[in-house]
Amino acid sequence: MAGTFAGTLAQASLFDLPDEKDALGLTFRDSKALPVHGWFPYVEGFSAQYIEGLVRSHAGHGIVFDPFGGSGTVNLIASSLGYESAFSEANPFMRFVAETKITARHVARSNWAPFKKALDRFARWMSTAEFDAAAKRQDLGPYRAAFNDRDFFAENDLRELLAVREGAHFFGGGNQAFRDLFMLALASVTVACSNMTRRADLRRRRPDEYLTRVVNVRAAVSKKLADMSRDIFAESTTFAPARFATADARVLCPELVGKVSLILTSPPYLNGTNYIRNTKLELWLTGFIGAERELAALNKVCMVCGINNVVKGRPPQYNFSGVEIVASRLDRVSTDLRIPALVRGYFSDMFSLLRNCASYLQPGASLILDIGDSKFYGVHVPTDDLLVEVAQQAGLRLIETRLLARRHSRDKTPLKQVELTFSNAN
Repeated sequence: MAGTFAGTLAQASLFDLPDEKDALGLTFRDSKALPVHGWFPYVEGFSAQYIEGLVRSHAGHGIVFDPFGGSGTVNLIASSLGYESAFSEANPFMRFVAETKITARHVARSNWAPFKKALDRFARWMSTAEFDAAAKRQDLGPYRAAFNDRDFFAENDLRELLAVREGAHFFGGGNQAFRDLFMLALASVTVACSNMTRRADLRRRRPDEYLTRVVNVRAAVSKKLADMSRDIFAESTTFAPARFATADARVLCPELVGKVSLILTSPPYLNGTNYIRNTKLELWLTGFIGAERELAALNKVCMVCGINNVVKGRPPQYNFSGVEIVASRLDRVSTDLRIPALVRGYFSDMFSLLRNCASYLQPGASLILDIGDSKFYGVHVPTDDLLVEVAQQAGLRLIETRLLARRHSRDKTPLKQVELTFSNAN
């Protein structure tokens, strides 16, 4: 399948870039301090304030859908405004985060007295000698087997994390929502209580980082529980369900066809980030994987967006002329052959997803996505322009392009983050 790259560029260049002072810089940063949104520190997340404005402006009488649900920002806002929503998400831990923030939180608010009683018992237990004994008896064998005995944690901190996990299940009792909320509190402090840090990727802390930080697992979990309890008690009574659609957004969800009034999402940026590996500690601690080697299976559910998703000998299903121009340049200069394969695979997978989205939209409904461009080996990849070409082939029509922020590549080349708005071409 091929399109006209020159025509796509001409159409996409009709807007004027605002001055840098007008850029919005829309990231998860402003959401960290917001109730509920800040429960889990998701580096790749949306700005909640930005999303709320779009939902209020564009949601109609239908479902709000996010094909890359992440930590659930779109769905949480839609729910709090009374809009039914749905999401897809390949990372099972992030699906857990989203569903806990939306559904488990609502269950706890609707059953406030028993939830508060269970939470108080859990918090008190963490300050007792019983907790110390529970930490000492934890079996570290499964952790060592899962991660080949690597020291992602100081031993005592790991024991206390495992003891908190044991307590979360015990004090949550027979209520799955309570257990999930307690587990989310644990997961949210896992990296902060480890020898690792998470920037664009999860990596080991350098010796000069966090020199004044003191790890105190029980204090970190207790504070998170107190913050979550406060947010739950203050919750608005407005609630609409958010349902899980598919793990793989490239797979059509028949239940959504013709029923979506707004699709709002930020696809993975074409930057090599591994969205599964970034949460490997939380995936293991919450029981979604038993060993690090299981990450490979989860990566196969993800669209091609990082080099770990590139499978040798599996060519892209769909090809586009503009994409091929860029990928061919990378063929000539890239020392890592996965990079041009990554570019081809990314847009092939995005075509499958966008074609599904076109079938979901009601007449007159909008698809709004936030995306940034990239640069590899000196070759600029105009992701936004190429997505316009791919979207046209998928049955979508570009309505508007808006600059959100100016960015820079590692070599200081100017890049940008834009908002693309589409409607169904039919």
